[in-house]
Amino acid sequence: MAISVCVSQGEAAPTSAPPPAPPSRAPLILVLDSLPDPSQGPCLERAHVGPWIPIGQDPKSYAIGVVDLDVIFSRIEEHKGGRLPEWMMLDFEDPFFKNLAAPRDSPEYKRTVADMVNAIRAVKQRFPQSKWTFYGLPNVPFWLDGKGWLSAPKDAMRKALGDAAASAAPIIDECDWVSVSIYDFYDPLLVIPGSPNSVSGTPESVRAEGREWRKARVGLARLMARGKPVIPNVCPFYAPGGVAPAGREIPERQFIEDQIVPAVNEGVAGFAIWTGMDYRIKVATTNNPSADAAPEKGFGVLEWRRAFSADYLKGRMLVNWADPEIRAKLQRDTSRFLCRTVENIRLWEGSGALPQPPNAEPSTTPP
Repeated sequence: MAISVCVSQGEAAPTSAPPPAPPSRAPLILVLDSLPDPSQGPCLERAHVGPWIPIGQDPKSYAIGVVDLDVIFSRIEEHKGGRLPEWMMLDFEDPFFKNLAAPRDSPEYKRTVADMVNAIRAVKQRFPQSKWTFYGLPNVPFWLDGKGWLSAPKDAMRKALGDAAASAAPIIDECDWVSVSIYDFYDPLLVIPGSPNSVSGTPESVRAEGREWRKARVGLARLMARGKPVIPNVCPFYAPGGVAPAGREIPERQFIEDQIVPAVNEGVAGFAIWTGMDYRIKVATTNNPSADAAPEKGFGVLEWRRAFSADYLKGRMLVNWADPEIRAKLQRDTSRFLCRTVENIRLWEGSGALPQPPNAEPSTTPP
């Protein structure tokens, strides 16, 4: 399958006709990591959504860049009470991604590849009932010398794809499935001409650049998977690391158009929807969360509370976040949003229909 690296300019505005429905194919695999309100579980059954579990890295690995398998085995065993789902993931990013980007003859690269290969082999052998992968590989950069995937030179695109493939190949070869991350880091509403904190370009170009980057990531993953399922990580909330209100809901139509559609058009088998929502609510609704919350730059307790306040609490920043009613409300409201998310994916998958903005008239534009 050819990887799209088109550099043509110009993209339809978000209010243009919806993209066509995907061609006839097997139903998308949909898996979700968290539904904070279990009473809303029937929505997942109706949409044929299963579970998946990401296993985060052990604390020592952040400093030494080596997987502690005893800790990882222990964490996996904690989930076995309810049996492990089919889809499982190891999430090791810092300093693993940095080391994978090092020269391939460097000690850092060789040590990291050997360690990650050993880890994936170990969990596959010990927990063979599940399919295993590593998060975020191949790791194709969003920016190429300050340019996006619509405007960067083709030579730069080819080099980025080649480097990403070469660095991740030994690990992806060991995985049962491939899961690139195609989150949304840039809010098109934050294009503010003249502001040093703005996204450059126009709202339309910001979205178009993101779609082209996702096509590049997914296209490369398909090539490297060699027939194994490619199930990207998506998130219906803005991710940190760009210019966006981290943790806020992404408009429902924008999520489908910018994350789901490009990936389906590149031939993915499905989507692993990540939110970390159980953990986010737990920590945000604790009055003294420092002992429980892992430090995450730009995506910690303060950002979560701001996002919850804006999306679910009418802008109120609370004094007592530990109020049980607040926790229950967040669990209920975030679960409703996640139910709509999977329903929107299935609706578009079946008919090409897109979610409408609140209070909008139903679209009569045929798919």
